[in-house]
Amino acid sequence: MTSQASAPKIPQLWVPLPSGIHPSWREIDQGSAAWLDRFGLYSDHAQRERLTRISVGEITGRGGPDGRLAALQWTADFLMWLFAFDDEYCDEGPAAASPDATLLIITKLQRIVEVPWAAPADDNYSAALLELRLRLDDLTTPVQTARWAASFRAYLQGQIWMAANSTYGRIPTLSDHLAVRLDSSGVKIFSTLSEIIHGYDLPAADYDRHDVRGFVEVFAAIIGWSNDLVSYHKERRRSQDSYGNVVDLIAHERQCSVEEAVSETATMHTRAMALYLRLRDQILRDADPELRRWITDCDSWIRADYDWSLTTNRYVNPEDPADLPAGSAEAPFRAREADQPLPIASVSWWWTLLKD
Repeated sequence: MTSQASAPKIPQLWVPLPSGIHPSWREIDQGSAAWLDRFGLYSDHAQRERLTRISVGEITGRGGPDGRLAALQWTADFLMWLFAFDDEYCDEGPAAASPDATLLIITKLQRIVEVPWAAPADDNYSAALLELRLRLDDLTTPVQTARWAASFRAYLQGQIWMAANSTYGRIPTLSDHLAVRLDSSGVKIFSTLSEIIHGYDLPAADYDRHDVRGFVEVFAAIIGWSNDLVSYHKERRRSQDSYGNVVDLIAHERQCSVEEAVSETATMHTRAMALYLRLRDQILRDADPELRRWITDCDSWIRADYDWSLTTNRYVNPEDPADLPAGSAEAPFRAREADQPLPIASVSWWWTLLKD
């Protein structure tokens, strides 16, 4: 929600996963800045400066520390597109409060993802996405492309729900919000990027397993809730008035202060992180090499997003700083509650996946 209130203090989160970074991340970052300029994905010079200072090369290099360079560059360019699109159409621009305008934009973008050789690209965002989609075919197998496209379409569809809530002043329940934001946050897309970056196919028999699909949701929740915390100050200052952040929804639904809602969100993150570790180890017991590699790559993306989020100018913003922690906590936030399931209808099923 747009607000002039001071930045709430964000607690140190528990992310007990290894950290690494690709040695060429700075060159990748420079390449994405040039790509951004090529398509002009910004409304003015100030927005260009914001985008080029967020360091997409760093988060990409952390997510794929030993990835293929061309695939990492594609990934960084795609993330740059996502950040620019999110700012202009999803959070801050006029379309963010218009489901009709959002639907028109998304329909065009979905066509580009599905049949790029026959889709119109008559604005800078659709032209940039078309270029990304065509480049992707040179880097991937059809399986990898299809998985990325499915997660990207789900992200686009979620923006209509968000815009409708903003337009009609509709405040969703926390349970409904958490379910939709698994896709509309774009975080699930991260789970499809590792196959692209490293050049392997996760077999469909593994990818479509009930426990693996649940694992993807937990993965997305961990990154999404962490992001809601570190981005909260930025969103209150720059975004449309809405309840798109879990902190605001908790404060509204439970009639508590922002500080209490921040603490509750951190507790949710801890419980999801504890579940992730247990579910990961359970899946790894009989995992084949591709599934084992993919789960290891999911570890990298969770830690990548957290490490990057604490230093990127997208959230730190020296001109109006957020009150963010440094590094990962050594122990879980509210450790005694770490293994307790969340009593929220849309996500409580995750804990039923545990066999012991």
